[in-house]
Amino acid sequence: MTRSKFRFKRLDRIGVPDAGEDREFLEHCFVDTEDVEALLDCGDSRRVVVGGTGCGKTALLDRLSRTHVRVLTIAPESLALAHITNSTILKYLLSLGVKLDIFFKLLWRHVFTVEILRSHFGVYSEADQVSFLQKVRTLFDVKHRRAVKYLEEWGRTFWKETDYRIKELTTKLEREISGSINSKVPGVSFTASDAHKLTQQQIQEVVERAQVVVNQVQIRELSEVLEMLDAVLDDPQKPYYVLIDRLDENWIEDRFRYLLVRALLETVRDFRKVRNAKIVVALRRDLIDRVFKLTRDAGFQQEKYESIYLRLDWSERELVELLRARLGYLLKKRGVRDVPDVSDLLPKYIDQLPALEYIVSRTLRRPRDAIQFMNCCIEQAIDRSAISVDNVRQAEGVYSPARLRAIADEWAADYPTLLRHIGILKNRQALFPLEEISDSDVAESCLRFAISDEASPPCPLGAAALATANGLVSPSVFRAMALDVFYRTGIIGLKLEKHEGIEWAYAGHKSISSAEQELPGVRVAIHQGFWRTLGVRLHS
Repeated sequence: MTRSKFRFKRLDRIGVPDAGEDREFLEHCFVDTEDVEALLDCGDSRRVVVGGTGCGKTALLDRLSRTHVRVLTIAPESLALAHITNSTILKYLLSLGVKLDIFFKLLWRHVFTVEILRSHFGVYSEADQVSFLQKVRTLFDVKHRRAVKYLEEWGRTFWKETDYRIKELTTKLEREISGSINSKVPGVSFTASDAHKLTQQQIQEVVERAQVVVNQVQIRELSEVLEMLDAVLDDPQKPYYVLIDRLDENWIEDRFRYLLVRALLETVRDFRKVRNAKIVVALRRDLIDRVFKLTRDAGFQQEKYESIYLRLDWSERELVELLRARLGYLLKKRGVRDVPDVSDLLPKYIDQLPALEYIVSRTLRRPRDAIQFMNCCIEQAIDRSAISVDNVRQAEGVYSPARLRAIADEWAADYPTLLRHIGILKNRQALFPLEEISDSDVAESCLRFAISDEASPPCPLGAAALATANGLVSPSVFRAMALDVFYRTGIIGLKLEKHEGIEWAYAGHKSISSAEQELPGVRVAIHQGFWRTLGVRLHS
């Protein structure tokens, strides 16, 4: 087909939002941002890929798995962690305040160590395990006797799948805790009703005995196992990579999930001792914030984790390159022989911006946003040889509300009522003084929320709105909280000083305190991606 005969068809797309289903375009249109090289370098401390929804975390891990042979992928849902959430003993202990951090770290260390050794020595059957244990005994001296003993103890099940080992470790801990507690406080059934029957002294005894058992798990042996693993993997040309993704999905009950993710981050840091192995984890930025908020303990230092983060920050140039590559590949798929510059498929300028830059300006600098907007444009240009300015504007009418809905979904765990408070931003200018959101605007919005029949899940924004409507706090308190949330989620940016640019949280800029919001002259910038759905006025 020649370029002159090309027409967009109804099913034409430049990819799909889910990287797991976007393999073809990812393979042919991957934009190298040098992040893969950083992850492949075992000497590089960065190993936790951090970013918002749709910024390319899954695509990056998929690329890594395609460029290296010794890659082990662990799916959270395959770990049988439901066995933990179904454990009446562990749930009972958690409700009493017993700290299970050490046990969860043991789980992760054990899983990673076994998976790597299993792959390295080819332990996939009962027959393989005999050969494996013989090699372990002959390879290592007395210095590693505790580690060898640990591997001999668990070597019987090395050839089995990961979920079996999770159940095995959990069952072992339950048995030891139950035995220890019942020897001192007979008849404990480990149920919620049971706690009401015990005296305060008995509860204290249960907590202390359980904590002792948990603290005695074989972390020392596992530490020596890491040293031994480092000695086994002695060839820097043959490193191993263990990949974990989709931890933000519902793979386990929330109260256990946050503790397990915290333990995972600790384990990833510990594994740096193994020079030729790297645990690579993909996590959403909001999930990390939530984990630390809910699991923070005395002496916690969040900054000590910064060195292991690889933050995915896309530039405008990289996103334009991504759109060019995907449009070009679409034409090749359609059999266009003389593939032109893809700019020929688009209007030259839209509102004085080159078309691709206009599209990128409506994103939160995420590939998924750019792909979705371009797909919307293609849908409006069916049977046409190029996308017009009108097509782009029609597409924006579809894209803009969809993006706002997606932001609300992304942050629903923290702010489930976010969209019900967005009205205080509607029908304003693109950049306006903060004080334009008046106390009466806020009070009216909070009152609408309070008298609404719509069910409201627990939400700090909703609670603040109710408090404002009931006169318990001033409208300025709710305004400060709402603007902080809108800023963190990327819906707005803030211009603190006349001589400064606009601060955007998604671009890695600092958080904005309520005190800074109160500075004179602060202006609110509504992100361009939401102009259409919020009815932003571009002129006074």
